[in-house]
Amino acid sequence: MTVVEVQKAGPLSTLQDLGRVGYQHQGVRVCGVMDTFASRAANRLVGNNDNCAVIEQTLLGDTLKFTTSATIAITGADAECRIDGQRQPLWQALSVGAGSTLTIGGMAWGVRAYLAIAGGWSVPISLGSASTDLVGGFGGIDGRALKKGDSLLVNGCEGAELKETQKLPANRYREVYQRDHEVIPVRVLLGPDSEHFHSRFLSALDHLQFQVSSDSNRQGITMDCKHYEGPIHSALGPDIISSFTTFGTIQVPRHGRPTVLMADRQSTGGFARFAKVIDADLPLLAQCRPSQMVCFVPVSLAEARAAKLYQDAIVDSI
Repeated sequence: MTVVEVQKAGPLSTLQDLGRVGYQHQGVRVCGVMDTFASRAANRLVGNNDNCAVIEQTLLGDTLKFTTSATIAITGADAECRIDGQRQPLWQALSVGAGSTLTIGGMAWGVRAYLAIAGGWSVPISLGSASTDLVGGFGGIDGRALKKGDSLLVNGCEGAELKETQKLPANRYREVYQRDHEVIPVRVLLGPDSEHFHSRFLSALDHLQFQVSSDSNRQGITMDCKHYEGPIHSALGPDIISSFTTFGTIQVPRHGRPTVLMADRQSTGGFARFAKVIDADLPLLAQCRPSQMVCFVPVSLAEARAAKLYQDAIVDSI
């Protein structure tokens, strides 16, 4: 069995899968990867199913020592990836030899990179998922981020040499992240608490720009509204009876700063929700750095479904 030793850990590297589904009614967070497109692609590139655990690395990656050969893939942010000092490409399957050292450095673009290994990381399952719940302190490795000295096991990975390199062409993944836009258009479904928002704010939405704040994290992406001085909430105010939250729900508390709830969101919330980011655009939002400008573009449910199907087709092409 392959053993991978963590020689140096990044600032926030955790084991995640697609999340802990089915327990929100008991107050358990879903967690899971922030960028489902990148994590699914990484798993497909090494022959895993989509829900295999991956290592999600934030802004700066890890240094890992391999005891046996293995097949890996790194996707997501533009991280500097080296095997024994030699620069390696992203978004394709790579062979790592026994005794080799993998170094994932800083990220020139994006926030989160994903490391998948053929066979999948061997992680204890808690409530149906391998995902790390940093708030609850369980899942992954003792509910915490990776640290120097950790040893990671792999499920049935013998590291056979690649017969044909699997990769996803750059034009296919770049379109998902809208990287050629200075202001990134994020598509949303409006509602369900529109009566709590001032008509002037809702009518101006097509022209407003929002800046990603530095206090954003895995629980939520907080934004500052630029060049709008009018009221945001209606006379009903920002508070609602606590209700469900979903990945992409946009709440606006009394301070007026929209917060997009992300992977580590709480299971319920008591602030008015003016929209939800469509599933297809959550990956690009997960890769937005502080100071990045975005705009919200209302779309129909049919458009949201079509966008998700198109993105799934990109993953299925691997």
